[in-house]
Amino acid sequence: MTTIAIDVGGTRIKIGIIDQGHILTTTKIASAPDQNIETSLRDISVAVRKLLHAHSIPENTLSGIGLSFPGIVDTKQNRVLSRYVKYTNSHQFDFEAWATKEWELPIVLANDAKAALIGEWAYGAGKGFNDIVLLTLGTGVGSAVMMEGRLLNGRHYLAGNMAGHMSVNIDGKDCNCGFFGCLESEASTWALPEKIFRHPLYAQSMLSRIEKIEFMHLFEGADGQDRLAQIVLEDCLKAWGLCAVNMVHAYDPDVIVIGGGIMQRKEDILPAIQKMVDEYAWLEPGTVQVVAAEQVEFAGLLGMDCLVSKLEKEN
Repeated sequence: MTTIAIDVGGTRIKIGIIDQGHILTTTKIASAPDQNIETSLRDISVAVRKLLHAHSIPENTLSGIGLSFPGIVDTKQNRVLSRYVKYTNSHQFDFEAWATKEWELPIVLANDAKAALIGEWAYGAGKGFNDIVLLTLGTGVGSAVMMEGRLLNGRHYLAGNMAGHMSVNIDGKDCNCGFFGCLESEASTWALPEKIFRHPLYAQSMLSRIEKIEFMHLFEGADGQDRLAQIVLEDCLKAWGLCAVNMVHAYDPDVIVIGGGIMQRKEDILPAIQKMVDEYAWLEPGTVQVVAAEQVEFAGLLGMDCLVSKLEKEN
């Protein structure tokens, strides 16, 4: 039961050959998000065959392909439903036909946050829990939910996936999704530059000397007592905490697992979100634990391996 696991991202694609939860080998390739999905799939096939050759793994030992994608996915039909800002033709692409023609293998598609949640549930911070909320903080905000040991999908596969586009500010700016006051437009990497540029303290801030502002600059500025950095960071922490409280009220989890690139500063992020949950959720303080993701690099790959293995058992 050896799986080709693929985690498609906006800037890079992670690929692994996994045998029942054991990562045999992995690689990363640059994505081509401004081109059609076929371009990236050709690159993926080349990379996979290199891995198989380098580690003497015969193609006939492969049992399936698991591919996670940053959009809304119909997991029954293995179709991408949303027109993502990158790989714009993915919602029209037949992944099953590609897997059959290229590999003669079945394929399982899943949303990337849901795949990561499965990986954390099986091998990481969610192990031992069956009611989990996953939030990924960084360029955007991703989310997924497990209730009673089952991924939450909903009638149209949106359920649990849309924390980043939950409105947290009725007076907020328009989001790139067309809604307003979304968590992403208030507290994500892509929203940081405008949030900082338009602030009255911008000219006095050390952030004005940084060409491409990211969260690491915000934390460094706050450490250095830069007032603008402190204000924006406080706003982001409050927005993430507000989202966590809303997710507790909506899904009643045992644990909230937080992942994403900015968790290098988890010592600042986790206590702030835990405090909001303890103070405002309709539960006794400490009932819901806010914890850091453990499978930071390969949660999505491990999750897809689990989903492929589940399909094999069902068949």
